[in-house]
Amino acid sequence: MTEAADRSRHQNAEVEQEKREEAGQEYAPISPIEGTPAPEKAYSVFTSAQKKWIVFLLTLSAFFSPFSSTVYLPALIPVQQELGITTTQVNLSLTTYLIFQAIAPTISGELSDTLGRRPVYLITFIIYVAACAGLAVQKSLAALLVLRMLQSSGSSGTVAIAFGTLADFTTSAERGSYMGVMNSFPLSSPALGPVIGGAIAEAAGWRWIFWFLVIFASLALGLMFLAFPETNRKVVGDGSIRPPALNRAVLEKFVSPKESWASSSEHAEGRKRNVRDMVPNPFRSVLIIFNKDVSIILLVMSIYYAAFYAVMASLPKLFSEIYGYNELEVGLCYLAFGAGGIISSILTGKIIDRDFQSVAKKAGIKVDRKKLEDMSKFPLEKARLKSIWYAMGLCIAATIPYGWTLSRRPHVAAPLVLQFIIGASNICVINMISVFLIDLYPAAPATATASGNLCRCSFGAVSTSVIDIMLTKLGVGWTFTFWGLVCLICFPLLEMERRWGHKWRLARFEDLMKKQEQEKRKNEPGDGA
Repeated sequence: MTEAADRSRHQNAEVEQEKREEAGQEYAPISPIEGTPAPEKAYSVFTSAQKKWIVFLLTLSAFFSPFSSTVYLPALIPVQQELGITTTQVNLSLTTYLIFQAIAPTISGELSDTLGRRPVYLITFIIYVAACAGLAVQKSLAALLVLRMLQSSGSSGTVAIAFGTLADFTTSAERGSYMGVMNSFPLSSPALGPVIGGAIAEAAGWRWIFWFLVIFASLALGLMFLAFPETNRKVVGDGSIRPPALNRAVLEKFVSPKESWASSSEHAEGRKRNVRDMVPNPFRSVLIIFNKDVSIILLVMSIYYAAFYAVMASLPKLFSEIYGYNELEVGLCYLAFGAGGIISSILTGKIIDRDFQSVAKKAGIKVDRKKLEDMSKFPLEKARLKSIWYAMGLCIAATIPYGWTLSRRPHVAAPLVLQFIIGASNICVINMISVFLIDLYPAAPATATASGNLCRCSFGAVSTSVIDIMLTKLGVGWTFTFWGLVCLICFPLLEMERRWGHKWRLARFEDLMKKQEQEKRKNEPGDGA
């Protein structure tokens, strides 16, 4: 009877924990004194070495989506000539990629939150590899467009899943450093794409760009298949529960915690879910956007992302006209963005964690990096937005002069330095908001990331589609002045979030708890049953 009672209490605690997490609150397991976190239990049993290995795989997998969007750019003219299509038609392959890059994660991210990270990762990689192989041999516009859609659908899902995976085994206090490393190469990969793509196209022909992706992605798929452990907390808890066979890594004993090697039937019973819980709802990513606290930070991130892509997309046209550069030389100019992005991402991660500790100390809250804290009382908005103002201001201070500098046709070093600053500061803003977004939805981090991806990719698509018109109508100087001024309106928006976001977050949590309580009472049998 005692064991049965303990198991019942354990299951009830898990149900309560999941309810709280769904509202965007991080709670430690509740001790007998209500609201007091149980101090003895760490958030995750994954070792430091295992976490670093997982982060390496996440960095590798998240690299493909942004990289694939730009590695293809040097192939546009050769593809157009070989397939006998117009410039507008070949540009459709860019548009379709961006559209599905925004939409696909709403499905794959939600699916990974319900079924687990590992099986969804493998499925998306298989789709990606198959699409790249098809692109390497296709010979028609229809095949080009369909396969680019599939390529985008397979690669873009990995980004949302990567953020969700990271949230599975890191607490808010340590998440910044891990995310800084994980994001360093994926966020800089759009700048590396044209360089690598241009070199491959010139040396071996444009089809070898896609064969390169097939080979590279197949190696990543092999590593994921052999040595990527399941981390989804709905499947493995803190990592101590052995997942179902479908979710197990082949090299399980090398990459999974020792606690999970032997199945725990008692814990497994506590984790059973009905079929309805396992069916993904892609519209959940869309619904997240309509919460006040979330909508503000997504708007800010999307505006800065659009400004970033305005600079990126205009570079080939401007540098070829001003400096007479060929495709390879233009591709090399993107390295300024890439270097800024890599350095910024790593440093930003450390700044994010430092800000968290600083705000906690000022508020008199003791934080353990390895244990889950009660985020309902924590001034999360102040912690995550503490240093973002400097990055936002630096980005504006570099974007506006960038346009006027190019209009005077100076030595190429001047715009490249400004590109470095724009890349570094913009990536800093995006990283800080990405961490904040996961903190607001710790129980469904991949779904929350997918909502951010949907917004920012949509803004990025609009930005790339209008930048040429803006340059023609407004000129270089006023075009980037416009983007700098648009970024400026983000300051009052984030100030609103800093002041009232905590109140909105608690209200959202209380509303969800009320709805769940009403649902529970509705499903309870009547007295006459």
